[in-house]
Amino acid sequence: KISIVNIIINIVLSVFKFIAGIVANSGAMISDAVHSLSDVLSTFVVIAGIKISAKSNDEDHPYGHERMECVAAIILSVMLALVGAGIGYSGIMKIISGKNLQIPGMLALIAAVVSIVTKEWMYWYTRIVAKKINSDSLMADAWHHRSDALSSVGSLIGIGGAMLGFPILDSLASVVICVFIL
Repeated sequence: KISIVNIIINIVLSVFKFIAGIVANSGAMISDAVHSLSDVLSTFVVIAGIKISAKSNDEDHPYGHERMECVAAIILSVMLALVGAGIGYSGIMKIISGKNLQIPGMLALIAAVVSIVTKEWMYWYTRIVAKKINSDSLMADAWHHRSDALSSVGSLIGIGGAMLGFPILDSLASVVICVFIL
């Protein structure tokens, strides 16, 4: 139940942040949206890997399917590395060129605050359930939500700094988010 709630919230949050990033001209917010969407994709990859690895032995796999969870982890790592590298490259190119450095609109700042509050709530919600059922996996997921909230703090600082007259900070925040993803 908690995984489904987290997936739905992450999808809604990703869409909201992506739209806010486009409308408000914020590369940091678009990067943050992609980061949240990658969390959704990673959850699905992990679920698939666990489901496949739980299959019992068959003729083609006499020792079982346990290694499929490792394959899923590798696929997930490659996906996240490509997403992070793309975000970082875009941010670095904007910084180097000095072109397309725009001052983001208020909607991007609002989206960053909404993201921080939502991710912090998800942290506490997941943490409470993890303690209740004594689940290390859920506790790790709770801390993942906390790290996402901190990533959104980076967006907030970058967007706010750009709005205060330092447009390079929005692109710099994209690079910081790239590091979080990588």
